[in-house]
Amino acid sequence: MDYDELAMKQNDAMYLAWFRILQKSSPEELAATLASKHRSGKVVKSEYLSRGSYNHCYRVKFEEGPDAVVRFPARGKVSFPREKVDIEVSVMRYISHSTSIPVPQVLGAGNCAVGPYIVMAFVEGRLLSEYLTAPSAKTARDVLDPNISDSTLRRAYRAMAEVLIELSKCQFSHIGSVTEDELGAWSVNRRALTFNMNELVSLGNFPPKELPMQSCSTATDYFEALAEGHMHHLITQRNDAVEDEADCRKKFVARCLFLKIMRRFSTTHKDGPYRLFCDDFRPSNVMVDPDLNVRGIIDWEFCYAAPAEFTFNPPWWLLLAFPSSWKGGLDDFFATYLSRLEVFLEALRECEDEAIAKGTLIETQRLTEHMRKSLRSGQFWVCYAARTSYEFDDIYWKFVDPMYYGELTSIEDRIKLLSVQEQDDLEKFIPIKMRQVRERSLDEHRTLKEILSS
Repeated sequence: MDYDELAMKQNDAMYLAWFRILQKSSPEELAATLASKHRSGKVVKSEYLSRGSYNHCYRVKFEEGPDAVVRFPARGKVSFPREKVDIEVSVMRYISHSTSIPVPQVLGAGNCAVGPYIVMAFVEGRLLSEYLTAPSAKTARDVLDPNISDSTLRRAYRAMAEVLIELSKCQFSHIGSVTEDELGAWSVNRRALTFNMNELVSLGNFPPKELPMQSCSTATDYFEALAEGHMHHLITQRNDAVEDEADCRKKFVARCLFLKIMRRFSTTHKDGPYRLFCDDFRPSNVMVDPDLNVRGIIDWEFCYAAPAEFTFNPPWWLLLAFPSSWKGGLDDFFATYLSRLEVFLEALRECEDEAIAKGTLIETQRLTEHMRKSLRSGQFWVCYAARTSYEFDDIYWKFVDPMYYGELTSIEDRIKLLSVQEQDDLEKFIPIKMRQVRERSLDEHRTLKEILSS
């Protein structure tokens, strides 16, 4: 599915309005004021640092001690900024307290004239992705340099593998976001705020009230909810969701069949334990020194306790690019991915061996064989399809459908697999969707007050 163009324009307008408020607030001065609120010392200089997909960041330099970074979630790009900040602060504190993963110290957080913010310690270094990116991609989407040396790639993969091992050891009884109570105990008692949820609302005008609202106790329920979310997405995105009646029919059928798969998908790990997983963990969020040793992981948005299957999948970011953005298409992506995956798994195995020798990991906590099995069984693609709404159709028809339902001869054969009720719903749904294609309008799901308080 394509992004809803009208929804994107609406959120771009919201972002520009927010950005004007930020500029009128003299952001460098505001950042200095907020940093001084949470950290003692004399400010020497405050300057713009970076603008990512979801945040504007400012570096505040102090006369003594480490500098600070003040980060503002960009409204219009971030669908739930207050919730995002609360969750990210909690998970960063948990990771700092419970693992050996280097994360920036959280100095404080709160709300100001431009919305929520986080103040954290500045991390020296360069992004790991800068050592891996193809020269031609410096001004476009990150793509792994095809001529990268084996030694550089192995060092980079080792750095990432060490973090994944540590995250995998963080286990919880529920699927959702990590919080700390007044006594300092950590638990999961609120919903998982995911990358996909943010994209659905900001790019597809998905009704926020139809998103999950609480934590989940079983993986089976969670996977079923993800599949149901794909159908709700198709139903609620009015624009740029389907091209014609045939495309509409195919997308509806895919979601019905995927829901059947999800209802019986997670069996071995359906009751947990659930592992800490970050949707946005990738080399562009990792600061390293010249030897590619990790200095700090700087972004923890969309990090939550997730089904074990997510942790047991090989990481999607080995080529830096998303499968859907790969210039050569999915077949070429997969072929190139497999060639790099073996390097990663070797690096992961080395890290596991070293950790076991040090006594910081036990044999049953290894990830390597789980990842190999995931790719062989196709679990990798099923989980990826479950987690991403905008890449779902390509992934489903290319990898998932033939694995569960055999070679596709015609869409009519797949329709026969639907229940009588689903077939009836399909025939009623098509004219509704075609009318939406002609109307090109947006539904209003939140008042301005609700948006500003989210």
